[in-house]
Amino acid sequence: MRFISKQRIASFAVLVAGSGLLSSYAVAQDAGEKLVEQARCYACHSLSKTSLGPPYIAIAARHAQQKAVMVDVLARKIVHGGGGNWGLVPMVPNQWVTIDEARLMAEWILSLGAAQR
Repeated sequence: MRFISKQRIASFAVLVAGSGLLSSYAVAQDAGEKLVEQARCYACHSLSKTSLGPPYIAIAARHAQQKAVMVDVLARKIVHGGGGNWGLVPMVPNQWVTIDEARLMAEWILSLGAAQR
């Protein structure tokens, strides 16, 4: 199994967005979803069921009214970790994800709220 580096995904996203083949929003969403998979976030989160961490759809629903602000808040939490928002189990930091990659991941997570309406 071959893994694609985060830098290659980001480069591909920039290339495709610049070519006009897809909207930059669609490219960012696709890149965000791929980064979530590569960062192994599914070890603690799932799309719609509670596991160790909250499901992505619940995160999107909770922050639907503050989406613009929450992209940066969630990105920082992805990189640095944190706790106290969803129970006793803290989120571990992910030092392998840059803040820009975490923003793409947060944008994808928050976009799930719109998809469920």
